[in-house]
Amino acid sequence: MEVFPLETARLMLRPFTRSDLPAFTAYRNQPDVARYQSWSSYTEADAEAFFAQQDGLVFDSDDSWFQIAVERKDDGVLVGDVAVHFFDDGRQAELGVTFDLSCQRLGYAQEAVSAVIQLLFAELGKRRLVATVDVLNLRAQRLLDIHGFRREGHYRENIFFKGTWSDEYSYALLSHEWQRPEAAVLRARDA
Repeated sequence: MEVFPLETARLMLRPFTRSDLPAFTAYRNQPDVARYQSWSSYTEADAEAFFAQQDGLVFDSDDSWFQIAVERKDDGVLVGDVAVHFFDDGRQAELGVTFDLSCQRLGYAQEAVSAVIQLLFAELGKRRLVATVDVLNLRAQRLLDIHGFRREGHYRENIFFKGTWSDEYSYALLSHEWQRPEAAVLRARDA
């Protein structure tokens, strides 16, 4: 099944290309973007290694992370990416989101994540989606809340992260929760 490109009102979601790497490296090096991510700095070599790993990767392959490039349709600018980790023999997926600081608070992440959730549940039949976020990452928590994710756990000092012990929240959303009529109303309201 060919799933890309995936279009929303303002965005084009697609696999990464080598020409995305300069913009990708630039936003990954923004301190406020890297703050809750596993990297502190992101080099051209890191971007090349990322691209080599992604190039030719098949979407919906179990035990893989697939990064979806998010491009603004009106000018072709790469605004961020949505990562999808497929696991549990294709029954579940984990989400991660990274957006250029200048493109945050404009609804792009919400629009992109909504399209990815639609794809994973409605087209690919996933049972459950999960995400893990730092307890201080309020924007990511809000993004998950908007899409109906439940906070399932609070892991206290579970990760030694950038020189200190940090707490994380785990979130999940089941397909049948996402399909409820009231969830559809909330999605339409927040769109």
